[in-house]
Amino acid sequence: MSGFVTLDGVRKQWSPTVSVGPLSFDVLQGEILALLGPSGSGKTTVLRLLAGFETSDAGRIVIGDEDVTATPPARRRCGMVFQHYALFPHLDVGENVAFGLRGRGKGGEGGGGVVADALKLVGLEGFERRRVQELSGGQQQRVALARALAPEPRVLLLDEPLSNLDPALRERTRRELRALIKRVGITSIFVTHEQEEAFDLGDRVAVLESGRLEQLGTAEELYERPVSLFVATFVGQANVLRGPAARAFGGDVPTGQVLVIRPERLQFAAAGVPAVVRERRYTGAAAFFLVEMECGERLEVLAKPHAARVGDRVCLAAEAVMRFVEPRA
Repeated sequence: MSGFVTLDGVRKQWSPTVSVGPLSFDVLQGEILALLGPSGSGKTTVLRLLAGFETSDAGRIVIGDEDVTATPPARRRCGMVFQHYALFPHLDVGENVAFGLRGRGKGGEGGGGVVADALKLVGLEGFERRRVQELSGGQQQRVALARALAPEPRVLLLDEPLSNLDPALRERTRRELRALIKRVGITSIFVTHEQEEAFDLGDRVAVLESGRLEQLGTAEELYERPVSLFVATFVGQANVLRGPAARAFGGDVPTGQVLVIRPERLQFAAAGVPAVVRERRYTGAAAFFLVEMECGERLEVLAKPHAARVGDRVCLAAEAVMRFVEPRA
């Protein structure tokens, strides 16, 4: 299946030692793709390349059937929601939404109807004359979304859209945002450095590191079948074992190879690798136990809250072990 948005060998060179790409991947029509990675991994650069705010040094960008590599931003028909929303404090809500219509043939007469429709879409009907300073953070985020959707873009681009919200509000807003995007049916690409956000919002997730695409897949594929040590440790919690600790669980472990075991894949067993429980962190339905092996290596085990006590001598068994080659420095 061909993509609605295609990056084909796209590269941006910032300096002799800093670059993004070359990147090649497709985003399907109506799909929500999350760009996940640490700071400096190239996530926002990819978004800006798609929007046309940055010019690529190599490769092609295709939206629909149109090669937009050399197309200016205004003609790409991409809606953009910025991290800090970029709302104008001197304009009311309706005027902020209408600002996105300028230069796209949708302003002027009839523009009020487009604004009202966009605000209704995000659940803010009747808010046209409100001042943006009177709105909550979640409402401001929805105004920014309405402004991006009002011109009916082909693609919606979101740069850390929930980072300014209180933690208690983020989970609910994530659900609402995904439901809204799916209802509109617009192809969307959003940037985040939070795994939970990427997993909740994205149909698929592209993991970036140092300007490279490490892996693209569903949340389950990334968690259960990571292709590299970076993905295994960046996505979810992981115990990384080397040397004697690795051999205790993996037998013959060649030089340069490391083992990764998820905390929930380690179990307290009647027989296995001996260890001592050093700490217990209660989380409700389960607890994280910090255990120390005889070689001094410390691991986390996720188990029932009363599976062990601090100071207990236990035996560990691994339900599943992943093997990776240690990347060269």
